[in-house]
Amino acid sequence: MSQTRRLAGLRAHAAALASATAGGGVFALAHLPMPWLLGAITGTAIAVMSGVTATIPKWLRNVVLVVLGLMIGATLQPAILTHLVRWPVSLAAVVVYVGVVTTAQYLYFRRVGGYDAPTAYFSAAPGGFMAMTVIGGEYGGAERVIALMHAVRIVLVVFALVLGFHLLVGHGAGSAHRYVTLADVSPRHWDVLVAVGLVGAAASKVLRLPGAIMIGPLLAMGLVQITGLTNVHVPSAPILVAEVVLGSSIGAQFAGASLAEVRRGLALSVSATLVMLLVSAGFAFGLHALTGLDLEALFLAFSPGGMSGISLIALALGIEPAFVTVHNMLRVLIILIAGPAVFSARRRRA
Repeated sequence: MSQTRRLAGLRAHAAALASATAGGGVFALAHLPMPWLLGAITGTAIAVMSGVTATIPKWLRNVVLVVLGLMIGATLQPAILTHLVRWPVSLAAVVVYVGVVTTAQYLYFRRVGGYDAPTAYFSAAPGGFMAMTVIGGEYGGAERVIALMHAVRIVLVVFALVLGFHLLVGHGAGSAHRYVTLADVSPRHWDVLVAVGLVGAAASKVLRLPGAIMIGPLLAMGLVQITGLTNVHVPSAPILVAEVVLGSSIGAQFAGASLAEVRRGLALSVSATLVMLLVSAGFAFGLHALTGLDLEALFLAFSPGGMSGISLIALALGIEPAFVTVHNMLRVLIILIAGPAVFSARRRRA
């Protein structure tokens, strides 16, 4: 029986990677921006909604997140320390942003969507996909609705950001290729990447931060880079692999969703996500005028997508990945703390 389950699992993993690669290939041939991310999402989503069992193994996603953390950490330079004094204002603004967006979305899902309070709140809070689904279920929310709303939101945000940057700013499909090739990474640098990745992954087990499996290696590599112990160049190939794996894992979240559910989710999420993106733009333009920080980086930092997906976009397009990741990490951390606190107090009052 275990052998049968193992084979079924392998087939599901192969189906996910095959559909993601096929989708990425189609998008690449069509010369769309970031084809291996958007194509992987589309290909896997179509597969699972057609009845194909397709899943990304947790260990592979974790490996990719470790690699993504290393790649983001490798973009840090000692000069970043001189810029930290300009970040407190934008980091403080994240708190306000979370409050504004979550409150508006909660009221929308309650009054227009007709959801109960836990389902509306955990669907509205732009936090971690799985965390919001699990915690929302624990507090009486409808897990399937919460999962679908977040899946639709993340896909819409990723598509909107990539296509928006491509059309408005000119970042193209090959942006990730600005980095060096695998052959340009020396054996010593590979040793450093492996060692730092192992240390960071081990440290992630004791960190109580959102996305720790990515943040641990990111902090470890960032420390190595900032202190000048070494200067590792960022190869493009791991970024493209990360696009396929993470894109497939996002698309796989539509498994079991009917067309009617997706249509209703789209009807609610499209308008809600557009409002969130407009709020993000407002914060980005306001903070850019106030602090002089990079407008593109601010927009990504305040975008309500998945932390790993937004970080990947920043890395692939070369838009201050560390700045973007820190702000997204704070956003998710606030939500992970606030949600349980609010509904625990609500339970005590009840």
